[in-house]
Order: sequence, then structure tokens, then C-alpha cells
Amino acid sequence: MIEKKSFVNTMDSFASGFAAVDGTGDACSFVTYLDLIHSMPFFQECKRQSYRKLGIRPGASVLEIGCGNGVDAIILAGMTGPEGRVTGIDVSSTMLASARTRDCTGIPSPHYVLCDASYLAFSDDMFDAARADRVLQHTTDPATVVREMARVTRPTGKIVVFEPDWETFALWPGEREVTRRILNFWCDRIPSGWAGRSLYGAFRTAGLSEVSAEPMNLVITNLPLARKIFDLETTVSLAVGAGIVSSRETETWSDAQVLADEAGQFFSSLTFYMVTGTKRG
Repeated sequence: MIEKKSFVNTMDSFASGFAAVDGTGDACSFVTYLDLIHSMPFFQECKRQSYRKLGIRPGASVLEIGCGNGVDAIILAGMTGPEGRVTGIDVSSTMLASARTRDCTGIPSPHYVLCDASYLAFSDDMFDAARADRVLQHTTDPATVVREMARVTRPTGKIVVFEPDWETFALWPGEREVTRRILNFWCDRIPSGWAGRSLYGAFRTAGLSEVSAEPMNLVITNLPLARKIFDLETTVSLAVGAGIVSSRETETWSDAQVLADEAGQFFSSLTFYMVTGTKRG
């Protein structure tokens, strides 16, 4: 039977709640959630690849969109060195407060700004590179953010964005119709549940060249971890409250996953897209 206590004590799931972190009853839980994400090998490797695609050199000026708890901004600061400058922006003062407490011993501290990614408070052609990681899904118009990233990046500079496509979320086992209702409900609650698939077109519309899109698949076969990463309990509770599924249906659905997990057969996956482009010279 599904647990009644969610991983986060809010009225929204992690997947959809980042759009208004400071307005939640327990904003610090989102910081803890990001720490969990950063500890996972899949995301660590995706981040390494995104850093490499940025083509950062010592002395570069780099913009980190949605810097969250500052983990990525600090790594980027280490790559740009004392002559460079990393600027992290976020709409959450809670996240920025957490970022500012991160240990930056031995490297320049990133500069943090409270700012909406759809209206970047920077001049044109100000940065050598710009990056966003699982941020545009929480905006209502990812294309606008990409356009703003392109505006503030210098000619020949790189832009890299990594986003999930929530309609690719797969989970087994579970009655097919119930699973579809829950996962479609999940996707539609996220401000831009199709962010991943929209990026290639957004990059092209923003006038970027050398645009490439690489799918990257997260697979989790451990039910307790999947419940944390995908915040299953909260989403299912919200689906019941919205009349999408009944309590009896979700109990049967959850029980099947518990039995599968005990037998080593539980499976879940989600596809992300890493899209890279170059600002025309």
C-alpha cells in the first residue's frame, strides 16, 4: 500500500513545485532534494558532459541559469579560474541563500543574482557561455528563456540546456490505464512537461547554429529511490484529490510495485535531452 507521507511536506510535488519554491511550507526540502540529485552517478555524468560541451576556458565568463544550491556554479568557477567569472541566477531566495553557504575554498566564489530566467538582467553579449540544467521545465515558455540565453551570450559562445521530457516517464508494473492516467496527470502539472522535446526547435528559433540534441535515459530499478526522485507519493495523492484515480486504484497500483521491487523486477525510466548550440558570429 502506498505511504501517506510524502518525501516533501508541501501541497505540490518536487517535479512541479520548483516554480515557486519560496512559497512552499518547507522550502529547504527542495535544497535537500537537489543534494540527492547531485549525488547520483547518472546526473553527475550528465553534468560533466554539459560542462565539456560549454567549451569553458580559464578566464571565461559563464552564466548558470537556475543555479539552485550552487553545486554547478562552484564547479564552473573552478573551471574558469581566478581570471574568470561565474554568475548564477535563480528565482528562489532560499536556493540562493543555500548557494552562498557552499564551501568555495581555493576557488573564486560565484556571483549570485535573484533573477527570472525569462527576463535576464544582463546586457547583450555579456557571457562566453550559458547553461541550464533541469530548469526550463519549471518555466511556462522555455523558448523565451533560450532566446534570453542567446541574447546575453557573446558571438561564437556555447549554450547548453539539459531537460527531461516527462511524457517519456515509464514505470512498471501497474495496470495500464491507471498508469497512463497518473503519469499523464504528472506531466501536465509541470509548467513545461514537454521541455525536453521543445529544445531543438527553441534553439533554432533563437538563431543558434550547430544545434545538436542528445537523448540521455535515466533508469531506476529501486522502488524507494524512485519514490524519492519522482516523488511518487505526493503525485499519486494529488491525482486522487483531483479525481484522476481512486484510492483503491492507487493502492492496487502501489502494491504491485512493492511486490515487483521485492522480486527485483521494478522498473522506471525517464528520457532527458541535452541540447547544444552556438551563437552565430
